[in-house]
Amino acid sequence: MKKRLLPTISKRIVCMLLALVVGSSTCIAYAVSEETQNQIDQTKKEKEDAEKAKSDAEKAKNDLNNAKAETQSYLKNLEKQTGSLNEQISVLNNDIKDKEAEVENKQAEVEAAQAELDKQYEDMKKRIQYMYENGQDSMAASVTLYLTAALSGGMSEMLNQMEFSADVMSYDRQRLQDFQESKAALEEQYAQLSDEKEALDLMKQETEKKKQQVASQQKAAGSKLSSYNDMIAQKEGEISDMNELVKEKTQLLNELIAKAAAEEKAARIKAAQEAAADMEGVTIIAGDPKISRGEISLSDYEMLLLATMIYCEAGNQGSEGQLAVGYVIMNRVRSALYPNSLESVLRQSRQFEPAGSGRFDLVLQAEQDDDIPNIVTESCWNAAQAVVNGTSNVGDCLFFRTWAPVPSLITNLEAGGVPYYIIKDHIFYYYWTSYSKE
Repeated sequence: MKKRLLPTISKRIVCMLLALVVGSSTCIAYAVSEETQNQIDQTKKEKEDAEKAKSDAEKAKNDLNNAKAETQSYLKNLEKQTGSLNEQISVLNNDIKDKEAEVENKQAEVEAAQAELDKQYEDMKKRIQYMYENGQDSMAASVTLYLTAALSGGMSEMLNQMEFSADVMSYDRQRLQDFQESKAALEEQYAQLSDEKEALDLMKQETEKKKQQVASQQKAAGSKLSSYNDMIAQKEGEISDMNELVKEKTQLLNELIAKAAAEEKAARIKAAQEAAADMEGVTIIAGDPKISRGEISLSDYEMLLLATMIYCEAGNQGSEGQLAVGYVIMNRVRSALYPNSLESVLRQSRQFEPAGSGRFDLVLQAEQDDDIPNIVTESCWNAAQAVVNGTSNVGDCLFFRTWAPVPSLITNLEAGGVPYYIIKDHIFYYYWTSYSKE
């Protein structure tokens, strides 16, 4: 797994820069003009700001869509509640109608019972009034009736007449009491039915009130939903604007990177021409490379440094060219003429062009970014592993460069008897030779 050891920069910018520099080699660090570099840095910042603004707008839009979905779900629940309340109201209306009919029927029964009770009461009043109005005559008649019954039929007949009269009076009283009890029961039933109807009416009122509340909530949710739609449309407009701005800044950045590459190329050609001119009239003097033959162990991070520099210097030079560059680097690490650590050798001033121009760090950073696919090729990793303990394919060479722009270099090397190797675009030779004017 890659480890992040350097600050993160834009993936696209890294990849574009890397595409421009793979395979270029020289020992001089060429820089673009300050103006172009400032424009690149400014454009890069503006592009990153636009991408951040776009990301923020997309996040805000996503949050709004989530809130909108929740509101839509809430509205659906309210619609279900409204349907349920309408059903309850319909059922209550039917129940109230049925209860009203029961109350009316019970009221009619109470009224009929009252009428019967009134009739019985009037009949009793009439009998009592009749007995009162007849007074002694009625009493004498009764006594005469009882005596006659006793004389003609005996004592038993007289008792029968008296018992009959008592039964009539008792019957009237019992019947009146029964009607009063029946009326009381009907009145109690009527009161209970009235209470039930009142409860149904109250329940209907509460249900209607709840329905109004749900309608109010639906209206508020509908208004909120409309507001979310407006805000989402606004964010979509912002995202579209940021897309256009990112596209514009990307195009400008590509143009500036191409301009920087052209400036570097021009500087490289100029430096090569100056180096070629400086090679005229020099003598090569041999010296000791002071290379130790002991084993060298590199950490995982140092292996990453080595493979990355091989890629930057010889990524397009084939396996032989990559091995040769790797051996030159390791020869310097082993030599007492150079710093005693791999990273110090790679970053020594004015030696390896990718380190001086910053392109080495760009590739190194990309290799440690989990979000960027591997850039350093497998062949460069294999070369790095091979040169740590293997036999050099360029002997004790400590120096290399592109040879085509400096043909006089070959002439001078041959004249001085210095071995050299040409592998594709590079010439490898012993850096322990020095050059002095004749």
